[in-house]
Amino acid sequence: MEKGSDGFVRADQIDLKNLDEHLERHLIRTRTMEKNKKPQVDSCINYNTSSKLSNHPTTPTINPNPSLYLFSSSALRQRYEWEIDPAKLIIKTVLARGTFGTFHHGVYDGQDIAIVSSDVLIF
Repeated sequence: MEKGSDGFVRADQIDLKNLDEHLERHLIRTRTMEKNKKPQVDSCINYNTSSKLSNHPTTPTINPNPSLYLFSSSALRQRYEWEIDPAKLIIKTVLARGTFGTFHHGVYDGQDIAIVSSDVLIF
């Protein structure tokens, strides 16, 4: 953000195709920094919720069968059912601009779609 900026970013100035990749790189960087600062504690992991009490931690599962895809940063990441593949998204034209966002026409996986992008407020 530039000096003298009022904290607002217009939605049409955000690069939606690379947003996921930038977020993934940022998360990898922060996870690496956290691992270097302190060792991982087993007591922070969710425990099994079966009827028998267990002293062994189990890792929580969000989606049992997520598909995997590769970012350009070479980090392998899970893709959940509700996520779209940014490589298949083509944003074509702006249909309307409003107070809180922009309405676009686009194509996703060969289908015409409407895309609503909200304006982002950065503090």
